[in-house]
This record gives sequence, structure tokens and C-alpha cells, in this order.
Amino acid sequence: MILTRKIRCLLMPLSKSKYLIVLFALLLITGTSKAQIPSTGGGAERSEKNFNFLPIPYLNYSRSIGFSYGLLPMAMYNLSKKDTISPSSVSGMLGMGSDNGTWFGMAFNKFYLKEDTYRLTLVGGLGNVNFQFYPDLPFAPEFIKYSTGMDFLLVEGQRKVAKNMYAGLGYFFVNLSTQFDIDGVPTQYNTLHGIRLVYSADFRDNVYYPHKGFIANLQYNAFPSFLGNTSSSNKIEVDWNHFFEMKNKKDVVAARAFIGVGIGKLDFNQQFIVGQTDIRGYSQGKFRGDQLYAIQAEYRKNFNDKFGIVGFAGVATIGGSINESDNGRFLPSAGGGFRITVFPKNHFNIGMDAGVGVDDWGLEFRIGEAF
Repeated sequence: MILTRKIRCLLMPLSKSKYLIVLFALLLITGTSKAQIPSTGGGAERSEKNFNFLPIPYLNYSRSIGFSYGLLPMAMYNLSKKDTISPSSVSGMLGMGSDNGTWFGMAFNKFYLKEDTYRLTLVGGLGNVNFQFYPDLPFAPEFIKYSTGMDFLLVEGQRKVAKNMYAGLGYFFVNLSTQFDIDGVPTQYNTLHGIRLVYSADFRDNVYYPHKGFIANLQYNAFPSFLGNTSSSNKIEVDWNHFFEMKNKKDVVAARAFIGVGIGKLDFNQQFIVGQTDIRGYSQGKFRGDQLYAIQAEYRKNFNDKFGIVGFAGVATIGGSINESDNGRFLPSAGGGFRITVFPKNHFNIGMDAGVGVDDWGLEFRIGEAF
């Protein structure tokens, strides 16, 4: 009984379950897969056909959820034959299940309109994620399991405001229920309404596979009380991604820096989790906090038009962790993976990455590039 009371006290500031937003990444929440549909961009080769369809099998493994499997049918297409400037649009669906009962179904769309003046993102789905967190307390087990059911919707529009500059506004809705595997702790319910403001400076040469240039993004997520949220909170995320073409004109070195900061005390599922946000090699959800800082670099080797490999290394650290000893801790990561080009004209890839971190490792099925 004393143990249960102590854990309940620990969960009090964490239990409103406010930020399990998948956007267009199926398992950003579980840290096992990051599907990277580009949000903004410079030019891109358009598909030669007006419509290209490909059913992609999904297979993955995580130390937290075990094997997961499913199907990802995707289509890449041109919305207008007369518009030769806009990149090809992309739509898809994703359904998956896993050994530990995690399951997901979602649909995503990214539209490029009117000579790349407008971009529209539509994402929706539902699912249940069985995961865990690490309280680092002498009276608790090393990991505490929890299960979060959700349904979600994202609508986001962006407009070109100057050369290579885009500004946008979005709305997202998430309905959540979280059950901790602790006696005496009731299921936590919450509905979240959020507003997103985004600004990008995009100087890449391709939205799907950049060889040179950079993209910098500033994103502000607000959860105001006037939309019906039980409490107001805010998150700011800033990233810089730079790409360097090698002399052979095929290989690429990519580098990225990311800063994520919560304003005020974030709730449990609003926190940044190393391995789910911006760095690979961590799949158990052990390191989480109100701030995340990460840098990484990746070498992208292309053997031909169909197959390539990547090698990557990076480091992250967190702040505002429930475990004070984790604040400012050096969390390196390194690994590699392979890429298969499924839409050659756009150099759109799928693949798998394996990464190693501090007392952890992970596999990630990938749609597109890591950044």
C-alpha cells in the first residue's frame, strides 16, 4: 500500500496524458519507426506517371513492443498535369500489430498545390500503444508499463510567403486514455486540442532526397484552455538540417541539430523521449524530460538507383527529467541501415536502421529519410 501511494504521488504531475500525437509517423510514440513525409521543401523530380502505387510490407522489432508487422500501401501522384513545378503528392495508409498488443491504423496525405505555393497535410487514425517508463526509484521496479489508447486528427496548411520561405497553421485533436500497470492508479482520460504555427526556410534541392542545401524549421505548439483543454501548455521545437553532396554526385552527408523545449510543466505524454524524438538507438523509453537537445550526422551511400546504405552517429541530452540524475547526461548513439528506392524518379526510399545507445539498442523501419 505504501509503495502504491508513493508511485501515485510520482505520477500526479504526469498523468494527464497530453501529447501522443503521431502526425504522419506511425510509431513516433513507441520509438520503433519514424515515417518521414516531408513537410516543406525546395524542388523535386515529379513522377513520370500521373499515379504510382506500391504496397509496402511492414516488419519491425523493438525491445519494448517485440515484433510488429503490417502493410503500408502508398501512392505518389501529380495533382495537375499543367503544374510542372510542384513536387509529386503522396498518400498512404498504415496498419500494424505487435507481439505485445500494440496496434495502429492510420491514413496520411501530403499535397503540393499551385506550383508549390501551397502544401496541405491531412493525417488521421486510431490505435493502442503498450509502452513503459523508468521512474528510477528504490521502491519501484526498473520499468513501469502503461497502455495508451488514442484517436487523432491533424490538418495543416502552409503557404509560400517569400522565396524558399513557408509559413503555416495547423490544428490537431487527440483523444487519450492511459492505464498504468499499478494497483490503485485509475485510468487517466484526456482530450487535447492544439494549434500549431510553423515557419520554414527551405533551401534544399529536393523534398524527398536532398543532395545539397538546408532546411530550418521553427514550430510552436499551443494547447490553450479556451479550446477546451483542461490546462494550457506550450512546446517549441527548432531544427536545422544541412546536406552536402559528395564529389561522386551520388552520396550525401547530412547533419542535423534539434532543440525541443516545453514551457511550464509538461504532462507525462507531452515529454520528449530519447529514441522517439530525433535520435536513434533508444527503444525502451528510459530517458525522457521537458527539454531535449540533439545533434547527429549521417553518411548516405548510394550504390545504384535502387539500393543504398547509411551510417550515423549522434548525441542527445535531456532536461526537466523525472529522474534528476538523467538531466544533462551524455547519451550517444551510433548505427547504420539500408535503403531501397521505391519511387526512383523522386528517390523516395524505405529501409531499416539499427542503432545502439546507452544500455539500449533499437531497430527502426523507415519511410523516407531520418531527416
